[in-house]
Amino acid sequence: MYKEVKPIFFKCLSGLHAGSGADLGVVDLPIQRERHSGLPKIESSGVKGCIREEFDQIKDVLPGDFMDIAFGPDDGNKHSGSVAFTDARLLLFPVRSARGVFAYATSPYVLNRLKTDFALAKLEVPADTAVPAVPADTAVPAQVSGRALFIPNRDKVVLEEFTVTARQTDYAKDLAELIVRWLKLGGYQADMVKNNLIILSDDDFAGFAKNNTEIITRVKIDNKKGTVAKGHLFTEELLPAETVLYSLVMTSSIFLSKKQKDESYTCLECGEEKISEGEYLIKKIVGKMPEYMQLGGNATIGKGLVRVTVVGVE
Repeated sequence: MYKEVKPIFFKCLSGLHAGSGADLGVVDLPIQRERHSGLPKIESSGVKGCIREEFDQIKDVLPGDFMDIAFGPDDGNKHSGSVAFTDARLLLFPVRSARGVFAYATSPYVLNRLKTDFALAKLEVPADTAVPAVPADTAVPAQVSGRALFIPNRDKVVLEEFTVTARQTDYAKDLAELIVRWLKLGGYQADMVKNNLIILSDDDFAGFAKNNTEIITRVKIDNKKGTVAKGHLFTEELLPAETVLYSLVMTSSIFLSKKQKDESYTCLECGEEKISEGEYLIKKIVGKMPEYMQLGGNATIGKGLVRVTVVGVE
């Protein structure tokens, strides 16, 4: 069983394509989605692979066998890796708004799932209060005083071509404050989350997350003919910039024999304090985690850039 569990957040700085392969639908290359809900996600193998690639570039400043211990050796028959990641799940989805440019949208289903996931890490969301129920065509905004998303003199919010009635609660305000802390935002970016966070009904949120992703057209021109190269005109789906996802990083005991541990890790310490193997791995992973990294495909055209924060570890 896992010894330590900590949440890790990814805030998209550009469009992100974690692909699910070719499709016969409207979009040639769709993104990964949960089968039961249709909400976007990034498979845990993709999260782990991208983080391992980042650590490969800095492994010279880690213990020599740390990569094998944390992520698993190339020869999988030797032993398993001691660090695991869950699928990156959707927390906030940006939806175009008539006022305030866009809203950071979420829903009761997403927030209740977040509470369940955070319980594994012994964290509360927020202050262990119940997630408010949100009826269809209704929204719960975080901002009470500035009313950034509201149509003047009307308790209405316009998202894309839809108008919803807004009702305010302290839960959304407290949630916005927590998210700002989790993402370690400041200044204008913090104000955007505090002013523009909104909780939609599950059905309304799912509709936006399914139908309002970014679709781009990719093309390659044959230089000799001046026309599109065969097979190189296709559409591709992206999670839009400002999307926020989260995963859990989990550590178990180190899968080495006692002799190997004695040789490599005679004393697992952090300062003067002796710590467990799981906590040691968490501190090493978090201590070396880059603030910015790339997830998904299309790295050479600037897609998949994310800002990374980990909660619950100093």
